[in-house]
Amino acid sequence: VHRVYSYEEDLYKFGSKFISKPGNDMAGQYIYDKFKSFGYEPEFQWFTPNREVYNGKTANVIATLKGTTHPELVYVVSSHYDSVENGPGADDNTSGTAALLEAARIMVNNPMPATIMFLAFTGEEAGLLGSREFVRQAVENDIKIVGALNNDMVGWANDSRLDNTIRYSNEGIRDIQHAAASIFTDMITYDALYYKNTDAHAYYEAYGDIVGGIGSYPVLGNPYYHQWNDNLETINHQLVTEVAKTTTATLMLLASSPSRLQGVSAKPNGKGIYVVSWTESPEQSISHYLVKHQSADGQWNTSRSNATTKTLDTIKPGSTVYIKAVNQAGMEGWDWAKLTIEYK
Repeated sequence: VHRVYSYEEDLYKFGSKFISKPGNDMAGQYIYDKFKSFGYEPEFQWFTPNREVYNGKTANVIATLKGTTHPELVYVVSSHYDSVENGPGADDNTSGTAALLEAARIMVNNPMPATIMFLAFTGEEAGLLGSREFVRQAVENDIKIVGALNNDMVGWANDSRLDNTIRYSNEGIRDIQHAAASIFTDMITYDALYYKNTDAHAYYEAYGDIVGGIGSYPVLGNPYYHQWNDNLETINHQLVTEVAKTTTATLMLLASSPSRLQGVSAKPNGKGIYVVSWTESPEQSISHYLVKHQSADGQWNTSRSNATTKTLDTIKPGSTVYIKAVNQAGMEGWDWAKLTIEYK
């Protein structure tokens, strides 16, 4: 907790970190230097926002932990480090940035099979500028982002309990985060299907349903939200530390497991019989695939396939087929690929 508090205290001293304020550049440099001190080779992602409010340059700060077996597959975890113009933003979002830094510190000497990128975004409060710029360049450079976490406003406790909300679009990531919090922390987690108008929205628009993360409970429940008195004294530093632990555990499981399969399709092969196929998993050392479907009598069936096809018969009309990969270590994919089969 003392280490997490030190990040918060240092960032808080910069005052407002809005993109037009001096504190923005100072905070960006601080995050860069922290990443560097942990052992990363960080980078600034400079850009000029197309906004009347500010016509200068601002920068995302990026640290990359390269994957050991399939580095081309990328998981990202982000927090915005800027604040509103008239406030220091202790909860929104120095708290999330502190959790990001601590997760990066923990993981620097523990690379996972897939690559993990730690992203400190600028310009969120001016219109999600940093996240949209990062995603624009990621798509342009064909970066294969397969999962994303975004932590925003994680430090305010509305009572003596350590409460926070899983903000998600993806149910698989949501369940992993609940489990990580339950197993490794004292945090109590609720959840909300909530990603729009946050930095997570940019991931969703470009890469689809791959989003999780943590925010305050209730969502936007902090009474100091976007106010001048969003001060460090209102933050529960133990709660921020628990978010860092939950984030780290989630990243470790995601980046060690098969990602969600792509290219699922089905062709009819007789009455009620379909041949389901999918694109081979991009991860190495895949043992087999699990295929789950509901038969015409309403019973759920789970079967194995060593190939990327499976013939299913007596499928219940309008039912959904679920498919995931399992690697040789027994790790199942963290999310099912889904296809709803409609037939007469």
